[in-house]
Amino acid sequence: MNAPKCPFCQQSDIGILDSQRAVCRSCSKSNRCVFQFCMACQREWPRDASTTKSCVLPDCALRAALLSNTRISDPQSSVRGCPFFRACPGCKALLTHSGIGCPNIVCPHCKTQFCFRCLRRWCPGIRNVDHIEFLTRGLAFSIGNEMRPCIVVDNKQSLTEL
Repeated sequence: MNAPKCPFCQQSDIGILDSQRAVCRSCSKSNRCVFQFCMACQREWPRDASTTKSCVLPDCALRAALLSNTRISDPQSSVRGCPFFRACPGCKALLTHSGIGCPNIVCPHCKTQFCFRCLRRWCPGIRNVDHIEFLTRGLAFSIGNEMRPCIVVDNKQSLTEL
């Protein structure tokens, strides 16, 4: 396992204070004040919550799941290589894919349909099946003679929207 790093300066010179809270020595020195952050959600620890042992920031658990490096590794899955967790682009609910069938997923909470690979609400590799040929188990699609891959994206966009 890699040594934890500060989400701001990317240095490994941190001290772990408890299960979620850490202090970055480099940022503390450069800012001339103690800089603490949540190791789970990778955000600055609230100054007024310095005595609490668990993060009080909104959506901490959701952000932590989206920051996870866990990927779907089943070679038979149409979502192989995708992060295990995704946030619904509609309601931000935390979802995963069964690994069976096409990359399309429908959020059970808000009914938003989206591609688990590219997170687009309308992915040419998913809809309009009459006009599109699936190749390599839904990992690429063809429109006319043009080939375009449905590219797996990370969760950065979902994290910025939280």
